[in-house]
Amino acid sequence: MKRLNSIILATSMIASQAAVADTSLPSWLDVSGQINFDVTGQDSADYDANLRVQDAEIRFEILAREGVKLVVRAELEKQLQQAIDDSDISKIDRTEIEKMIEEAYIEIETDKLTGLPRAIITAGKQRMAFAQRLTQLPMFKDSLLHKLTNEEEMIGLTVTLPANFFNVVDKVAVSLYETGAGDFKVSKEKGVSIQLSKALSKQLEVQVSGLMKEQAGTADKEKRASLGFVFTASQGIKVYAQGIVMDKNPEYLNSKYAAQIGVAMKLGAGAVVVEAAAIEKHAKELSAAYNMPVGANLVLSPEVRYTKYEDGTDDTTVGIRARLEFGKHNAKVNKGPRG
Repeated sequence: MKRLNSIILATSMIASQAAVADTSLPSWLDVSGQINFDVTGQDSADYDANLRVQDAEIRFEILAREGVKLVVRAELEKQLQQAIDDSDISKIDRTEIEKMIEEAYIEIETDKLTGLPRAIITAGKQRMAFAQRLTQLPMFKDSLLHKLTNEEEMIGLTVTLPANFFNVVDKVAVSLYETGAGDFKVSKEKGVSIQLSKALSKQLEVQVSGLMKEQAGTADKEKRASLGFVFTASQGIKVYAQGIVMDKNPEYLNSKYAAQIGVAMKLGAGAVVVEAAAIEKHAKELSAAYNMPVGANLVLSPEVRYTKYEDGTDDTTVGIRARLEFGKHNAKVNKGPRG
């Protein structure tokens, strides 16, 4: 674990320098970032050799004028991993650079420009309006439902309508997009999604969403719908759940539904998370983790995950994630994992 400790120390120094530099940034520029190091294994393997940068990003938010914002978010895990492995970073080509950009969009708030009823228009490469990113697990990209609940890196247009729209729901977001994720090329296949949110009380929020996607090389259209809720108790307990029904999903052609339920509870300086998930005719999964803040910018999170597949095989993974955050944006948002 010496290697992990040395890298965490180095990145902590980087973050502290970034925090100092952040105080001198102009008011129209917001720079933030997150670096996640994972060490995982299935037995008594050499965890030090399995150190990987699984998720690293830097985010630039530029206020062009009142009500107009430019946002660029890039992933840097491949470049950091190559630096750790002493690989040649110069070998990254243009296609890989395009894939580095996870988000690149312009956001316009109509009421600040025209005085019209408030709506937010987001255009560019972005995450589409579908499902709740509910998981509180640190290694969220390994979660069983991650691909089903995250429609990311799509080029399109999202319109988010004002709060209390028609006095029925708190928020409505509609997305029109192309389905070729990853690059800046616009594919012929299109998709549409809608997301509705409603707070039933101070503790309970419900979200309903659906999408339809065309698939390349086939006349089939994938359909997916989700229903989720988050309940937050005054004792620091959060319960979240989500159910998904789907048809003709290319990843799970034989599956019609998936489900997830999790509980996060404060314990000591951090929070314990237990989560169960299942995809019909594919797998069932049980995970547990402890998210422990270490200072203002660093969170250490041991995690254990057990997955049972329908073919009879299973997999147990034990690991630890070190999440380092910096910047003004991160100071304003939830410090939990980006599920």
